[in-house]
Amino acid sequence: MCNKGKDTVRSWFYSIPDKREFVLGIGKSMNRPTTAAELRRNAEERLRTKKAETHPPRTEEATRRLVHELEVHQIELEMQNAELRQARDDVEKSLNRYTDLYDFAPVGYVTLDRSGDISAVNLAGASLIGGARSLLIGRRFGQFVAVPGRPALTEFLRSARASQIKNSCEATLLNDAGQPVVVQIEAMATTSGQELRIALIDITKRKHAEEALAVKQQELEELNGSLEIRIAQDVYDLRQKDQMLILQDRRAVMGEMINNIAHQWRQPLNVLGLYLQGLSMAFDSAELDKEHLEKSVCKSMDLIMNMSRTIGDFMNFFRSDKEKVSFSVNQEIGRTLSLIRENFLSQKVSIDLLTEGTPMINGFPNEYSQVLMNILMNARDELALNNVKDAMISIHAFAEGDSTVVTITDNSGGIDDEIIEKIFDPYFTTKGPDKGTGIGLFMSKTIIEKNMGGRLTVRNSASGAEFRIEI
Repeated sequence: MCNKGKDTVRSWFYSIPDKREFVLGIGKSMNRPTTAAELRRNAEERLRTKKAETHPPRTEEATRRLVHELEVHQIELEMQNAELRQARDDVEKSLNRYTDLYDFAPVGYVTLDRSGDISAVNLAGASLIGGARSLLIGRRFGQFVAVPGRPALTEFLRSARASQIKNSCEATLLNDAGQPVVVQIEAMATTSGQELRIALIDITKRKHAEEALAVKQQELEELNGSLEIRIAQDVYDLRQKDQMLILQDRRAVMGEMINNIAHQWRQPLNVLGLYLQGLSMAFDSAELDKEHLEKSVCKSMDLIMNMSRTIGDFMNFFRSDKEKVSFSVNQEIGRTLSLIRENFLSQKVSIDLLTEGTPMINGFPNEYSQVLMNILMNARDELALNNVKDAMISIHAFAEGDSTVVTITDNSGGIDDEIIEKIFDPYFTTKGPDKGTGIGLFMSKTIIEKNMGGRLTVRNSASGAEFRIEI
């Protein structure tokens, strides 16, 4: 009877189209237990309750229901077991994934127990410490730290355990081979305080790079220090060289000036000699009277005063200007020509001066006169070198907008195109070592452009070279 009823219930159950949905619906309505142990306890409790009850004889319908209920419980138990197996598989997969992440992480992870011994370590941590994981478990972590850093590490670990906040420090590990590895240690205690989780980050390359950078920085600072000394020395040498150039140029000009003084004084000295001879002849011929004597003395004193003014002009020419002043270009040209006129006349070089208005310049008048002197002397030498007949130097002074312009032009035929760009270079000369230093025009350009903020240029005109001073 029971077997027949059981077969009838089974055939009825398997005739249901979606058995899983049916069983799940029943399970939900019956509030099925969530674990196998609870299912077992509930079943045992129900059996005891059933045994304690007094049941009248079961009808065939009641037996079918009982069989159906047992089969439903069996299906629920099987489904619970399947779900438990799936959950266990998922947990195992998660554990495997966590183990893979833990083991193959690029950062070393170490777990320390309360004694400071290693209780767990991943592959990267074992590699940094320098040993097999199986041989590291149970060993004290501090023994792998370089001796000088052990006290500091002990204090760091103690502080990390006490604070339960992530702390970090740097330490040098010594593996079993004795090779140093610089690591950054980040430690944090677990909630229970029983374990200390440590992350080890290899910063050896970074420390080496920092040390190399510090060495390079030190070398750079030393180089900068030496550069400052070298620059100061080079500046001093350049200034000394400039002073030497100026001195050489002044000496060259001084030689020209002495020659000019000789030309300036030659005629007055001759005249003065004639006056003295005239006095002697007048005395011998008894023609010397007071009036004749006074006239001769007066003329002689005029000559002496003129010679004295010439000395004063030359002295002022060599005096260095300390500050910029406003001066007349026409006056400086006239002062310069007064010093060289006799020299140029003796060499049959005519000077034609044309001035327009009264142009003024704010600068250094003596240096400006030196520039005029250098250019005029170069023009004179070129005229003599080329044996120019009717040698002529033309000077033209005028204002052009806000600038004052002076042009000095000769009729020597001009400057060769191959050297015209070089004539302002230091030590460049076409006169030969016994006749020129090659610094006159260089110093002239320096004075006009650097000292007075103007321009000094040269070009070839129809008759010869034309120098243009523009300030």
